[in-house]
Formats: sequence, structure tokens, C-alpha cells
Amino acid sequence: MLGQMSSIAKSAAQSAGEFQLDHTVKGIPGGTKPFPLSRIAERNWNVLREDLPFPLMVLKHTALLHNVRAMKDFLEGHRLSIAPHAKTHMSPQLIQLQLSHGAWAITAGTVNQVQVFRQFGVSRIVLANQLVGRQNVRYVVEEINRGSDFDFYCLVDSAEGVRHLGLLAREFGLLRPIKVLLEGGYFGGRTGCRTLGEARQVIAAIKEVPHLVHLAGVEGFEGSISANDPTEAAARVSNYLGFLKDLLAELRPEDLPGATEIILSAGGSGYFDMVAKSFQALDTFLPKRIVLRSGCYLTHDSHMYREYQEQRASRGWREPQLKAALEVWSYVQSIPEEGLAILTMGKRDCPYDYFLPVPLKRYRADRGELILSDCKITRLNDQHAYMSFPKGADLQFGDMIASGISHPCTAFDKWRFIPVVNDQYDVIDGLLTYF
Repeated sequence: MLGQMSSIAKSAAQSAGEFQLDHTVKGIPGGTKPFPLSRIAERNWNVLREDLPFPLMVLKHTALLHNVRAMKDFLEGHRLSIAPHAKTHMSPQLIQLQLSHGAWAITAGTVNQVQVFRQFGVSRIVLANQLVGRQNVRYVVEEINRGSDFDFYCLVDSAEGVRHLGLLAREFGLLRPIKVLLEGGYFGGRTGCRTLGEARQVIAAIKEVPHLVHLAGVEGFEGSISANDPTEAAARVSNYLGFLKDLLAELRPEDLPGATEIILSAGGSGYFDMVAKSFQALDTFLPKRIVLRSGCYLTHDSHMYREYQEQRASRGWREPQLKAALEVWSYVQSIPEEGLAILTMGKRDCPYDYFLPVPLKRYRADRGELILSDCKITRLNDQHAYMSFPKGADLQFGDMIASGISHPCTAFDKWRFIPVVNDQYDVIDGLLTYF
């Protein structure tokens, strides 16, 4: 049960376990009086008995533990580290699960996320973003100054950004240098140096503030590279990784003062096999730490990352084999015309930014489970889903429909509370999210 992994620090366990659930929380039955999350298993709720109201997103415990163990074995087998991107779930219990299975650090996308992770005791954080703005820099400086246990990294991709960081760090009295990773980008992409000349300017700017900013390595993000054909996308990723290796070649030992290792970080949830293979072949003047930042491996999904897994297999990487751990349950509330069922879930309940949910199975108390291989969700409104089904399909009003999701990063943010279920759909624990 999650109770075995819900303590990053004592405050995390207390905060999660003592959080009061009642019927103002989405997913809790109407009329439920407040009770602590730590006692949810005592309710003996079961999803298939309809003890909880739908729509409802659940996290399947068996699949969750399979995924975290499979990734741990993969990392150990290939001499890799991971700093999972916790913006995916923003849950202290899941952060602790990842740390307890060997995560080297936790990745954040914003300083607000850093604040949440620090509140729950995370001691090493990679901000996979630029550190910009007075309040953001002030907070990070104060956390660094608070004690030597906070190991913080952020990204830089311009001389202006380095000077901005150094100026504010000096103003707020920074006591230890902020460690930064030189970010490499690509034309048409997001942040990151586009040329080696720009990278040299950044390195020179870092040397101008040696007591405030220390270079720790090279970073990139290949996950947003796309193409109509997976083979073409992989080729673009390969070219980009070649540029990151060129950035690394620009570094000299004197550019990393006091460093005992050089960090090479990339690897979203789609192409981490290519990142590992590319970086492992490098010779470096310091011991290298290859840090993947995959976040979606923890729950996987039923479309987007399932396809990425198939692509990795086609490239010869057949591990780790991950399982979809998230389902959104809803009812058939109307069959207004032949071949169309309207479900009681919508954009407020499940992700839709890349692909729509995938109908997996129907459950009916008197008929049991039916796999829905020929059904398809074609559209979502705020609270409704349009599901097409073939003629003769055994569907009727009130049927319970389980749908898989695509892109976990926009699934968790719709739920403050998520029940954790066993293989029989008994609620054995619950997660809190902090978006």
C-alpha cells in the first residue's frame, strides 16, 4: 500500500495522511463527513460496486509498482541516473516512491513546483528551466542559504540570463554558488543555445561570476521534437543529441570549478533510449552522470507513450516494458442515436491535449466485464464524451466505462484526490496532488 512510501519527510507523511477528505473533494461520495486520508482503506470502498461517484480517475497499484521497479532495473542495468519530472503528478507520495526506488533527484518545471517539493523535504532538485525574476531568484537563494543539504540546479542559455541570475543572487546575499547546466536547443524549438558561438558566450558569462554561478554540465530536451513519420522524428532527435555532444566538447576542466563529475541530462519519456545510447558512448574529462528526466514512465498511458514504447522496441530497446496505470471511469448516460453513446466525463476529467481517451472496457453488475476494442471516443465537451460503437455492441444506459488516458502530464492536474485501487478495484489508498 502507498502508506509504506508516503513519507519524503515526516511533514510529508503528516500532511498527506492528515488531509481531510469530505464530499467537497471531487471523487468523494456526497454526504461523506470529513475523515483523514490515512484511513481511506477503512471505508472498504470498491469502484465496481459504485461506492464512489463517477467520473473518477483511479491509479492501479499493481501497474504503478511494476513501472517503478521496471524503470529502476533499467537504470541500474544501463548505469543511468534519473531525476523524474514530477510536474507530471505533483504528488508527494509518488515523489517518495520514485526516490525510494533510486531517483537521484526530482525535476521541477517552475519555481512554484520547487516550493512544493521543498515543503515535502526533497533535497536535490533540477529546475529544468531558466531561473528568472526577483521573487523566484530570492526564494531559491534563501533555500540555498538555509543549509548545505539543498542541492539545486537550473538551466542557462544566454549571457543575459547568467548576468540576471548573478545580479539578483548577489543582491539577495547568496552564500553558495548556484549550479547551472548549459542548455542546448534547436532551431524552431523551445529554449536553449542554437549555436556553439552562443554557448561560448554563456560559458564566458559564467566565468564572470565565479562566486555566484558554477557550471555543472550540459542539458537538453528532445521530447518536443516531432515529425509526421516516427523514423524522421528519431533522425531529428539523433541530430539534436549530436549538437548536445558538440556543446560538451566546448567545455574544459576549468569551466567546472570544484566539480567531481559532469552532468549530462536529457531524456523525456519518449526517446530516453536514444539519449542513453548517445551519452554512454562519450569520453569525458570528469566522471559523467547521465541523468534522464522521464516523468510519465510512472503511470505510462494507453496511447501516446504506448506508441513511444513500441517505437523504442523497433529500435532494439525492449525494456522497460511499462503498463498503463491510470483509468477514468464514467457512465453511459445516453444513447441518443444508433452508434453513439454519451459518457459522463469530459475535459474537466481527462487529458485531451494530444489524443482523446481510449475506451478499454465496459462493466455491468449482471454481465461483468466486456473489452471495448471497437469503440472510440471522438469528441469531448466540458462534462461529456462522445463514444462511437459498432452495430450490435452490448451497451446500454448506466453501463460503467473504463477509459485509458493519453499524456499523464495533463491527467493528474484535474484531480486533487486520486484513489489507488488493487486488481479487484478496492480502494486501498489515495493520492493528493498540489497543482
